[in-house]
Amino acid sequence: MTIKKIKELIDDRIQPTAWEIRRLRKKSFQRYLIFKDQESLRVVDSEKFLVTLYKEYPRGEGTVLGESTVTVQEGDDLRERIEAAWEMAALVANPVFKLPEKGLVYSPVNSLYGELKKQPLFYLDKIRDDLIKTPLPGVKLSSAEIFLDFKEEQILNSNGLEQEREEGELLLEFVLLAEEGAGFGGESWGWRQGRFYEHLKIREAVRRYANFAREAQTARLPRGGTFPVVFSEEALDTLFNFFIAQASGGARFQGWSRMEIGAPVIRDLRGEALTLTSNPTVPGLLKTRSFDTQGLPVQKVEVIRENVFNQRTNNKRYADYLGEPATGDFANVEVAPGLKSTQDLLSTGPCFHLLRFSTFEPNPITGAFSGEIRTGYFLENGRAEPIKGGSVSGVISEAFQEAYFSREVTQRSSYLGPEAVRLEQVEIAGE
Repeated sequence: MTIKKIKELIDDRIQPTAWEIRRLRKKSFQRYLIFKDQESLRVVDSEKFLVTLYKEYPRGEGTVLGESTVTVQEGDDLRERIEAAWEMAALVANPVFKLPEKGLVYSPVNSLYGELKKQPLFYLDKIRDDLIKTPLPGVKLSSAEIFLDFKEEQILNSNGLEQEREEGELLLEFVLLAEEGAGFGGESWGWRQGRFYEHLKIREAVRRYANFAREAQTARLPRGGTFPVVFSEEALDTLFNFFIAQASGGARFQGWSRMEIGAPVIRDLRGEALTLTSNPTVPGLLKTRSFDTQGLPVQKVEVIRENVFNQRTNNKRYADYLGEPATGDFANVEVAPGLKSTQDLLSTGPCFHLLRFSTFEPNPITGAFSGEIRTGYFLENGRAEPIKGGSVSGVISEAFQEAYFSREVTQRSSYLGPEAVRLEQVEIAGE
C-alpha cells in the first residue's frame, strides 16, 4: 500500500472537497529484562495510513464541512475503507476551514539522534548496562523495558502540501525493589524518556530512584493541613497543563477558556509572575518538531508573558474558526526561571517537597488538581522526613497567586524550565 495508490482511489472514486493523507511508520527495537536477565529482544516494524476526507455541503443558509478519518494498513480492503469514510463524512457538520497550503516556511529542528539510528543494538546494550551495572546498595532491579523507536511521518493534502520528518525516541521503564522489607512498600517505578541518549542521564536517575525505594520502607503519611509545597521531578511534567489547555484555540472556540488576551492570567498576584512559552525547537525534547499533524509550521509562541495572556496557540482549524494567526499546536513547555535557588525554596519551612504522584493532572476547565503522593518529603527544622500516601489538592488559579520559581533549570521529556516550583497555599490530606 502506498500514498500514491490511496490518492488515485480518492481521485477516481470519491472526489471530495479536500483530503489529507498521513503515512506513519515506526520501527521499534525492544528489550525486556526480568531482574538482570534478558527475557526477550524484539524488533517491531509497523506502518499505517490515516486518511481524512472532507465534504463541504449546504445546510440552512450556510455551508458546513463534513469530515471523517479512517486508518488503513496493509491487508485492508482499501476501497471499502475509503468509501465507508466518505459515507461517514456526510454525517458530520463542522464549521468550514481550509487545510494548510504548499509553500509554507518551516524551521529546521533536530529530532533524530543519528548515532542512535546507526547503532540501535549498541544503544540497547548501553542503556541496559547503565541500568544493571550501577551500584544500588540495598536495592535490586525487578524488571525493565527499553524501547528505541524510529518514526517516519509523511503528510500530503489536496492543497499541494507535502512534508516529511523523521524522529527518534528512547524510553526506559524499570522497577526497583528494596532488598529488605519489600513487603512494606519498598518499591520504586521509574522512567526516562527523550530523543538523545546523553540527556537521559540514566545512572544518575537510577541511583535517585533506588533512594526512593529505600526511603519508601520508612515513609509515613503526611501531616494534613494547608502548607507551602515545592513541586519538582515528575510533578513538573503536568503542573502547567491547565495553562496550556486554557491557551488553546480549541478552548476558546468551545467556550471554556477563562483567559483573555491582554488580561492577567492569575488575579491578585503576590508571588513571581509566570512566563510560559510553546517552544518547538529545543534539541532533544519530544515535542520538538517543524510541523504539526496537519503539516502546519509550528511556531515558537510566548503564550504568557509575566502573568499576562499574550497569544493563543492555534492549529489551522481553530485559527480559521477564530480569525486568528495559525501557530500550530502547543509544543514543548518552556517556563522562565525565577530569582531564588532551589535550596531557598526548600529552606523556608515547614513545607512539603513533592516529586512523584500516582496521577497528577489539573482539570483543563476548572484548574482543580489532586494527586496521591508517591514520593515526597516533609521539611522542618533542617530535617527531611520521607512521606508517601495522602494527597495534595487545590485550584491552579488560586495556588499560583503566590508561586516562586527556582533559578536552576531542568529538562524533562517535553519540559524546559525551573527545577522547582513553590506554591504557598496548598491542601495536604494525610494524618
